Amino acid sequence: MTKAGRGAVPWRTQAPIYAAGFFSNSTVDVASVVLPLWLSGLGASTATIGLVVSARHVLPFLFSIHAGALMDRMGVRGFMIAMAMMSALVMPLFPASSWIPAAIVLQMINGYGTSIGWIGAQSCFGRVLAHSTTYSGRFSFAARMGSFLGPPAAGFAWDTFGPWGAFGVLGLWSSGIALAAVFTTPDVDGPPREGKKFGWSDLTPRWADYRDAWDLAREPAMRAVLLVTIMRIAASSIQDSFYPVWLHSIDLSATRIGLLITISSSIGAISSLAVGGVARFMAPMWVLIWTSFGSILFVSITPAFVTFLPLAIVAGMRGFCMGVSQPLMLSVLAEASGAESLSRGAAVRTTANRVASASTPLAMGWIAGGMGLAASFYITGAILAAGMCLVALRTRRIEALSRVEA
Repeated sequence: MTKAGRGAVPWRTQAPIYAAGFFSNSTVDVASVVLPLWLSGLGASTATIGLVVSARHVLPFLFSIHAGALMDRMGVRGFMIAMAMMSALVMPLFPASSWIPAAIVLQMINGYGTSIGWIGAQSCFGRVLAHSTTYSGRFSFAARMGSFLGPPAAGFAWDTFGPWGAFGVLGLWSSGIALAAVFTTPDVDGPPREGKKFGWSDLTPRWADYRDAWDLAREPAMRAVLLVTIMRIAASSIQDSFYPVWLHSIDLSATRIGLLITISSSIGAISSLAVGGVARFMAPMWVLIWTSFGSILFVSITPAFVTFLPLAIVAGMRGFCMGVSQPLMLSVLAEASGAESLSRGAAVRTTANRVASASTPLAMGWIAGGMGLAASFYITGAILAAGMCLVALRTRRIEALSRVEA
């Protein structure tokens, strides 16, 4: 992660990028309050809840690289606006239907739209702001603040207005991604691309784009970031799926569930601003490893507590770990991707994340169905912790990733 400045970036350029991160990175956290509760109210089993939650990751897994390649070739903003609005428009269809197969399809569409919005936000950040730890911390702060404000708003809407109000908040959140993209400056699209106009043939994925993405993933820094992020996102998937189900089972209201997520996100937002100081004492990759291990630990021990105060403390500790790791991960990713492949690099990371995000709720659902919900937290956490140990052993062999920044 570089610290060399390229001159001050005007706030007119910075602010919309931070807004894009605010809305796009937090949509999963906002949905994590609403969707599991809605499915539970329909009488869905734990395995079915896991299946519906995981469905959001199918299309991003298959087509994120294709979308990232198109963004690199033709610009970011138009894709962000179109995909975010598509996601916003499907939100009212959830409470209008109580049919699980329809919910799976809607979740797939919603997941793709918001994922492309987050890829776009990362691309905007990488194009304009990734050269500075100050900007990296601000971007991560904004992204975490979305999760600070969104979940309690969704929880309050659920408690006050029911499913229609809660899914309405989700629709507004997706619309926010599009609005932020409208106000971004042309800088985020990079140099003008002569002759690069969108055609219907561009809708078809190209094998060359996937081949180039695979070559990008083989770079040592990129590979290390991908391995860490898979474990980190798998831990987040626990919070995004069965965390609210467990809390609801011990009689916490949706508002208090949202407040716990807010506590985690607020501490994460504050800790992200201190990342520059932390990176001076420890190599960034080792900061990622240790904080990712902490995020796994603090979410997997949730069932050990049944009162609000210890749950809040554990949520805060997890938020600290997530806040420190995110700006480092985004900056290392942008540097490893290179200026011409920023969207593709973000898409490669998104594709890897989808594997973890889709498989974790499915596995937890099956474990919970056979051994109980609390056991699913402990078993999944133990598996992810073992995975992080393997990542640490692999990282020790890459000398360049173990250097402390000057």
